[in-house]
Amino acid sequence: MRQALRTADLAVEGLCVVLLALTVLATVLQVIFRYLLNDALVWSEEFARWCFVWSIYLGFAVVTGRDKHMRIDLLSGRVPASWQRGVALFGSAVGAAAAIAMLVHGGAFALQVTSSMGALQWPSRYLYGAVPVGGALALLYLAFRRDGLYAVAGGAALFVLFLKVDPLVALPWSVGWSLHVVAIGLMCLDVPIAYALIFGAYMSFAPQGPLMLLPIAQHLGAAVNSFLLLSIPFFILAAQVMNAGGITHYLVRFASSLVGHMRGGLAQVNIVTQTVMAGLSGSSLAVAVGMTKAIVPEMERRGYPRAYACAVTSAASPIENLIPPSIGLIVFASVSTASVGALFTAGILPGIAMALALMAVVHWQAGRRGFESGTAAATLRDRALALRDALPALLVPVLIVGGMRAGAFTASEAGAMAVVYAILIGVFAYRRFRFRDAPRLLRDSLIDTVAVISIVAASAPFGWGLAIERIPQAVAETLGPLVGDRILLLLSINVFLLVVGLAMEFVASIVIVVPILLPLVVKAGIDPVHFGVICVMNLVIGALTPPLGVLVFATASVGGAPITAVYREVTPFMCALIAVLFAVTYVPAVSLWLPRLLGY
Repeated sequence: MRQALRTADLAVEGLCVVLLALTVLATVLQVIFRYLLNDALVWSEEFARWCFVWSIYLGFAVVTGRDKHMRIDLLSGRVPASWQRGVALFGSAVGAAAAIAMLVHGGAFALQVTSSMGALQWPSRYLYGAVPVGGALALLYLAFRRDGLYAVAGGAALFVLFLKVDPLVALPWSVGWSLHVVAIGLMCLDVPIAYALIFGAYMSFAPQGPLMLLPIAQHLGAAVNSFLLLSIPFFILAAQVMNAGGITHYLVRFASSLVGHMRGGLAQVNIVTQTVMAGLSGSSLAVAVGMTKAIVPEMERRGYPRAYACAVTSAASPIENLIPPSIGLIVFASVSTASVGALFTAGILPGIAMALALMAVVHWQAGRRGFESGTAAATLRDRALALRDALPALLVPVLIVGGMRAGAFTASEAGAMAVVYAILIGVFAYRRFRFRDAPRLLRDSLIDTVAVISIVAASAPFGWGLAIERIPQAVAETLGPLVGDRILLLLSINVFLLVVGLAMEFVASIVIVVPILLPLVVKAGIDPVHFGVICVMNLVIGALTPPLGVLVFATASVGGAPITAVYREVTPFMCALIAVLFAVTYVPAVSLWLPRLLGY
């Protein structure tokens, strides 16, 4: 039985990898046929989106089996050991209830869909069928985990009690408040964020009757059926290919040639390397973990306290979500009307400003605490050689922003072309990329992608609920008196977003908070692109602070440093980042000058 389950698991994972590869291939072919053959493919975008939707929901189940869904982990390690098993069992039970709801109500919706996809002419039920199939597979994965039968039984009980028995689901709040109270409450109990959002949506709409539960599945499917969101797995995969090609070594060498001679040299190299790598990944967490493994041990050998080395690494990682390609800015674009190209260019100068502020803090602390003193600078020849070796990777942001600005391709097509470019330089420039590693890279990219996209999808019913309850309008009316005073309004929004960032994962925060605040911001005459940069900066800085502090948790865990010591060391860096945040907030030209220069 164990072998049969392992084989089935590998089959599902393999199918996800194939679907993701087909998504990349279809998007690349779309660009090739349009420009080289002058014969645009009418079906490629729909086919890519279809493959993407199925890869996400099949991957949703695989990630459940791997226990890789994002969670806040407020209770883990903070409650007695005897309680931890119960906390884990409760999270699995809520996940099982959400999976049952996806299967039952998602299947009912898919069977009622009668429309067809435009170019492919496939019935749309084949697209929305991914939701119930993903729910069914997730339920199976949960059943075969530790205490799986108890979890499924508990999930079935939760499903019946809160989604089927009317007297027990009558909550004392409106749907909008129920969505937030239930979902955020479950997140604080260590329930995976995606499952907390899905169960919260079904539980909040259940009192409205069974017909109101069907559109939830529609929103779960439609949220992923987005060509813009395809750019996220593409950029993650491009970064994976770059790392497999040994690019990190050349980037560290290049950064060392630039700033290695400064006071606090290796800490400065850490910051500059992460700034350069921001153009390859766009994922703060991925780069933070990678840099912790690569540079923290060497920093400790050179006399830096391990907690300080982890703090520098975590403090610099928010830059990855400002300099393109930024996953945070892509998600913001998907829930707003802002241009992805404008957001990408708007994040460059704030990202550089953050790096300079962190470098100033390192310089000050190195002198005060006696870290590495300055040494002889690298020669011009050494810098030229380091630049030559790193140049192929440094051209990735130029390819992305330049191609989008020239109208050569969309954000998603830019991501697909970045994958192709990464493979080409890995094979021909660095000669370290091996095609036999491709399945592993696709699998790792899929896991990272599903962890992000599942939150975006699970948050989609929130937008619908907010619209029904007119919550954005209510917030706008409450804060209406501040519209005439931009200084006070922006201060209030900054404080609010920083508080949100303390307790919620930043992707979930974007998709929940932006639809509420954006109408108010637009009414006040604030550019949505400027607001996008402010929003993402706030939320990624929040990822450094307790209780969530996911970036600090990740670097402390991987680097083997006490979490409290890392929090203490990261405080001066957070103060510097917040200072940059307020400068960007009240000097719009910092974020808007470059987009306007490029004609956005």
